[in-house]
Amino acid sequence: MHSTTFPAVKRRCMSPSQLPPATRCTTSRDVCSGAYSWPAWESLHADLVCLVASALLARGDLLDYVRFRAVCAHWRSATLSPRGRGVVDPCFHPRRWMMFPEDRGLYPGHPELGGYIRFFNLDSGAFVRVCLPLFRNHSSTPFHP
Repeated sequence: MHSTTFPAVKRRCMSPSQLPPATRCTTSRDVCSGAYSWPAWESLHADLVCLVASALLARGDLLDYVRFRAVCAHWRSATLSPRGRGVVDPCFHPRRWMMFPEDRGLYPGHPELGGYIRFFNLDSGAFVRVCLPLFRNHSSTPFHP
């Protein structure tokens, strides 16, 4: 069996004793007029939560990391928030994203966009619109050699 270790796990995650008690995530929903019970994902051990989070960051998938943290309060409390750490911590630097012009030929920073920028992920093919306050007062024009 191939084993992958992520040395950042212990450094980036809290120990189980530091975690608040697990809070309840959504546990049941009506599906097709029948009761369906979701697994108690919030009970996943903090070490496993940190291992999955570290694997997402190791492959450079910040968007999936943010989605992973959104599952429940327990998972958010077990992992570091990327908010405010983007400049300081390189594991939160976005990788393999390309800035894309908006439809109608509007360049990033065009006044009609209100600071929103469109990015394209080269690995997943996903488009994401993000508000970057810097682009409310600055613009980016395409370079043609």
